[in-house]
Amino acid sequence: MKESGSRFSLFLMELVIDLFLFVLCAAVCVGLLLHARSMSLESTRLTQAVYLAQSTAEALRAGDALPEAPDGYRYEVSQTEDSGLSTAEIEIFWGDTSLYTLETSWISALSGEEVAQP
Repeated sequence: MKESGSRFSLFLMELVIDLFLFVLCAAVCVGLLLHARSMSLESTRLTQAVYLAQSTAEALRAGDALPEAPDGYRYEVSQTEDSGLSTAEIEIFWGDTSLYTLETSWISALSGEEVAQP
């Protein structure tokens, strides 16, 4: 009888250890999933910021109206022109956080002249 009680105690101890290891592994997996989710959101925001900066740069170069920023995003443009060379810096923000900055330059057409494309 004493031997069966000892086996039962060992069996319960093994179950408790197995349960502890399972909970530990589950906690690690949940942590990894949460980290992956935050990386995915960051990647999505950065991709959107790059698209917005590219669209803004193309609109500046073409002389068109600047695109509207999606909800949560905003941009600031600083543009200079010197001897026919236009330069712009486009900074994209998510809330108050700067996500992406694009610096671009192009040759401006002088007084209605068309600039040859390479």
